[in-house]
Amino acid sequence: MQAFISNFALDFTTRTIDKPKSTYIIYHNQMNRAILILVMTILSLPIFAQSKLTGTVVDGATGETLIGASIVVQGTGTGGVTDLDGHFSIDLPKGKTKVVVSSVGYTSQTINVTGKSDITVKLVEDSKVMDEVVVVGYGTMKKSDLSGSLSSLAGKDLMKGGAMDIAHGMQGKIAGVQVNQSDGAPGGGMSIVIRGANSFSTSSQPLYIVDGVPFETGSTPGNGATTSQQSSNPLSFINPHDIENIEVLKDASATAIYGSRGANGVVIITTKKGKAGKPKVDFSANWGFSHISKKIDMLDPVTYARYMNEQIDNDRYYLGSQATAYPYPGTWGYQSYSDGHINYNTGKYTGKPEDYAHPGWYYDEYGNATELGVADWQDEIFHTAFQQDYNLGVSGGDDKGYYSFSGNYADQDGIIKNSGYKRYSLRANISRKVYSWLEIGTNQSFTRSTTNFANTLSYNTGVVRSALIFPPTYGPNMDTTQADNLNWLAANPAAYVRSTKDELNGINYFSSSYLEIQIVPKWLKFRQNLGLGYNDSHRGSYYDRHTQEGKSPINGKASKASNIWTSTTAESILTFDHTFNNIHAVNAVAGFTVESDSWDNNSEIAQNFPDDLTKDNDMGRAKDRAKLSSDKGTQRLVSFLGRVNYTLMNKYLFTASIRSDGSSKFTDENKWATFLSGAAAWRASEEKFIKDLGIFSNLKFRLSYGETGNQGIGSYRTLPQLAVANYPFGGSINSGVAMVNWRGPVDKDIKWETTAQYNAGIDFGWFNNRLTLNVDYYHKKTRDLLQEVKIPSSTGFSNKLTNSGNVTNEGLEFTLGATPIDTKDWHWDFNGNLAFNKNKIGGLNGDQFANTLWYGADNVFIQRNGCPIGAIYGYVEDGYYDNEAEVRADPQYTFATDAIVKSKIGEIKYLDINHDGKITDADRTIIGDTNPKYTWGLTNNISWRDLTLSFMFQGSHGNDIFNGNLMDIKLGNIGNITRDAYDHRWTAANYEQAEWPKASSGYERTYLLSNRYIEDGSYIKLKNISLTYNWNHPFKSTGLEKIQFTFAATNLFTITNYSWYDPDVNAFGSDSSRRGVDIYSYPSSRTFTFGVNMTF
Repeated sequence: MQAFISNFALDFTTRTIDKPKSTYIIYHNQMNRAILILVMTILSLPIFAQSKLTGTVVDGATGETLIGASIVVQGTGTGGVTDLDGHFSIDLPKGKTKVVVSSVGYTSQTINVTGKSDITVKLVEDSKVMDEVVVVGYGTMKKSDLSGSLSSLAGKDLMKGGAMDIAHGMQGKIAGVQVNQSDGAPGGGMSIVIRGANSFSTSSQPLYIVDGVPFETGSTPGNGATTSQQSSNPLSFINPHDIENIEVLKDASATAIYGSRGANGVVIITTKKGKAGKPKVDFSANWGFSHISKKIDMLDPVTYARYMNEQIDNDRYYLGSQATAYPYPGTWGYQSYSDGHINYNTGKYTGKPEDYAHPGWYYDEYGNATELGVADWQDEIFHTAFQQDYNLGVSGGDDKGYYSFSGNYADQDGIIKNSGYKRYSLRANISRKVYSWLEIGTNQSFTRSTTNFANTLSYNTGVVRSALIFPPTYGPNMDTTQADNLNWLAANPAAYVRSTKDELNGINYFSSSYLEIQIVPKWLKFRQNLGLGYNDSHRGSYYDRHTQEGKSPINGKASKASNIWTSTTAESILTFDHTFNNIHAVNAVAGFTVESDSWDNNSEIAQNFPDDLTKDNDMGRAKDRAKLSSDKGTQRLVSFLGRVNYTLMNKYLFTASIRSDGSSKFTDENKWATFLSGAAAWRASEEKFIKDLGIFSNLKFRLSYGETGNQGIGSYRTLPQLAVANYPFGGSINSGVAMVNWRGPVDKDIKWETTAQYNAGIDFGWFNNRLTLNVDYYHKKTRDLLQEVKIPSSTGFSNKLTNSGNVTNEGLEFTLGATPIDTKDWHWDFNGNLAFNKNKIGGLNGDQFANTLWYGADNVFIQRNGCPIGAIYGYVEDGYYDNEAEVRADPQYTFATDAIVKSKIGEIKYLDINHDGKITDADRTIIGDTNPKYTWGLTNNISWRDLTLSFMFQGSHGNDIFNGNLMDIKLGNIGNITRDAYDHRWTAANYEQAEWPKASSGYERTYLLSNRYIEDGSYIKLKNISLTYNWNHPFKSTGLEKIQFTFAATNLFTITNYSWYDPDVNAFGSDSSRRGVDIYSYPSSRTFTFGVNMTF
């Protein structure tokens, strides 16, 4: 370039001297050329000043190249990412000598490249304990700086085993977190309890936070056409593929910052964000099938027919029955003419028991034909169900922000025909640094779902109940008239899966947006969060006249219900974060929040339709419009909060928080409540004398105390509710208004429930944290329980809302993590958790009971001082009356007639606990406890090169289940019974092994609510197992970085003594006062899936 300019200058001088007359023209033209070249030269200087930098990024431990690692020139936006071979090439501007190399899961490195054109960078994995950043209330912090109790679950671990929703993915993976399904239905209700139930009168469900904002969906619209307890799972609205991490805050030090919202623990869900570097595209597809994991062994048709005939024999002998005909005699029957002669053209055959081993057509000599049908009704309602799940994600970012977009479609058929769950979801998570001091972002999600319920969780009707007790000596295609005649017992199970409808359609919109201002860079920032939630759920159901719900004279029953829930959350947060002289680190948060929720509910029930053609789609056709109801309301919570974390010399940690909540639910006297917490921790492993031992890579002691609250009452419960009432005045009846008597008054001093919790913990780490152990002891007491207590009827009311009683939970938690093998080819890690919890009620004025379970199951759960929530109260059985002498020995029957005495042989004896010679309520006692003594989970991951085997065991031990299904095993009507009941029924030859009374067709027998219905719910379950193969950069030219193939199975086997479908059951969902009940729940399924995940 310089030579060119010199030659040009020389040429210009020569021409000027030789041709003076043309000097001006030559000068003008050449000057233009000179200016043009000079400008080009100046513009080209930066290009000529740049240099190329190439290199490779590898894993420091294995030497394997890293794909998608980010290389950024320090102080600029210039950079790039590694390709499929781990190579990169970037331009290095003049004067820039340092680059920052980073990759997810590795410690970033800043490298001086002065005088270098090619480098190899070895990145080291982040320490599992010391450098992990976790999300806490209103902020983040390093796990090493925590002084409270917190557990984390990565999104990739959540999805192992093919979980279709978050709650199922959490089961058994976090110590102290008990996750139960209401039943096994796709999209069905789930309950999550952290460190035991705090109350038996308010909800014990935790607070869910999604990307910093509370997540709520309102209640599930009810099905007014049946007694079913079914509900949906609100967490199923969240696409599990979008989850980056879940943190569970367990002690008051961690949860007190959420005040009255954090009494039951807090589950913080963080969704995925884009990473700096080239755009990333993820596509996954999963296909699978499910079938019932266990069937109940009911009587086959032959044995059932023998059992029915045996009832008649027993009735003749023990009850003095005059019946002569057997239900299954093996004879033809004929109608008669009016004159008494037999009409041989009307023959109908009733088979003998052995005939039902050969079902089909039977003929007599007169040409009459009868078809004997049989059925295994469970086979008629269950089938192999299919599922599919597709997810597409696109993400990326740079030093100015990130973006992440995803879409999901999931379709899961239920193992009960005509049931299932379907979900469509979209999400966009975007953030941008507008200026160096200003950042804005928003996370928008939209989900549409459809749940088709089967009629389960109902004590006296429903598809599962019918399939179990409907006589097996009828065929699936039986005449509808024949089936309808049995509707008093149960409906034809096929009718439920063919024609019933119970469909829930939901639309959920959730938004979490923020604006963040750096007031003082890296020191002080202000963040404004805005959360918006909208949930619209509509439920329609119909039961035709061939079901028990819709049988004559009801003639079809329909229900429509809706729930619209909206929420708005505004949070203003000021955060100070600075370290002084590398000794004093201070992180302080101050905030103001406002939460406002509103709802609008409607429901209508109608019956007596002219036909079943339009179902619930035209409610106006019903002749009886039985019930209309609606409800709407608003509630608001305003809060001031603050927290300070102080770390001294990176060893001594102190945390203090305060939150003051004001709730619209309470009266002015107690509208506000303040909750405090404090914690201290000592990182002993940073002390020289501990380091010198050479034993611990991490050793930390934690101690905390704090209080949280609960405002679990209705939004308008403290206000009087008036209704039209008549009153006498002046000798006549006049109309006016009065308080409704069913609601009851409110204690004028009503106040918040308060939970005080102590927590002491130790965190161990050995062998560079390849072996870790976390131990936590906690003691929490919830006082001033908000509950309705009974008051004298002379007051005009039956109950009153007041503060009464307390609940104590005390427990111990262990979390173990280990990496025994970590080489280039082999890797093995496992994680285990074990949790103990003891629950106790106190402070009550006397015994009281939870709500009735269903008709005939009253006062099952007792609430008594010194007993746990979940204590079952009933009678104790004491064998059977084996002969007349034993009957006479009972004071109740000493002077009874011979007929009564004989009828009692083979019947249940109940224990006379108070020895008064009678069986009364005074003989009831504690017969069970639904709380487990301990729960545990164990996850293993074993890898060889690109092949990984993962499996998880889960267990619960020491918990009882109230098996309400057994209440229909009567041995006293035509309902089918279990094989076990038949094999262990009382007979004269089998009385010593009897576990059930004698077979009888009569209805004189009365079962008392006894320990017969209490079963051990302990179990060990292989929850899931998966085999994964990673095919790295299979087709380099396509940009495809990886294809992952996964085979997975869930619920492969369960080891348990529980007799019914699955011990993992909780029919009443989030109602903590009635946990551990099983009543015709939707059975769990065994699922096998195959998945493909492609990363570009």
